[in-house]
Amino acid sequence: MNQETITKRQETIAKRIEESIAVKQALLKRKDLIAKIEEIAEAAAASLHDGGKIIFAGNGGSFADSIHLAAEFVARFQIERQPLASIALGANSSILTAVSNDYSFDEIFSRELAALGNRNDLFIGISTSGNSRNIIRAIHKAKEIGLKSVCFTGETGGLLATLTDCLCVPSKITARVQESHILIGHIICELVEEGYKTG
Repeated sequence: MNQETITKRQETIAKRIEESIAVKQALLKRKDLIAKIEEIAEAAAASLHDGGKIIFAGNGGSFADSIHLAAEFVARFQIERQPLASIALGANSSILTAVSNDYSFDEIFSRELAALGNRNDLFIGISTSGNSRNIIRAIHKAKEIGLKSVCFTGETGGLLATLTDCLCVPSKITARVQESHILIGHIICELVEEGYKTG
């Protein structure tokens, strides 16, 4: 590998880091989005206080983020505190494949939400496009059950923005949006767990 190739790769690395920083700076400048993050954290805290749980759902990288964030609540994020009730829909592969096979992939989250969700829960759907059909179906199911819902999306919010409250990250690039989603999830977890500090 010659020096020119190494330099080009380093330039790509630097560019991607700069892009990620730019999206977060854009997020930082949006007072409405800062306020929305606080609102979601308050809704999550209220749900847990009332005996509910935080339910995440997403596809692909957003599915990984759902599992990641549910783990932060159940285990711990930064401080010692009691475990906080949270699940990621789709994490049980038997349920995932059974519902996909017997019904439709579009129903994987709504079916599980119908079985596990209750009025005190908070549903957080994650979709960079805002158009994931299975997240849309889950939002409809959340409304039927009567539980509060919110979605993390990309810049436009897609169809989800017409159905529920959305936190739209100011970017159209999937990777950059996902990087901000995990940051936002971490912030929400930090704000929530402050109310459960021990010692």
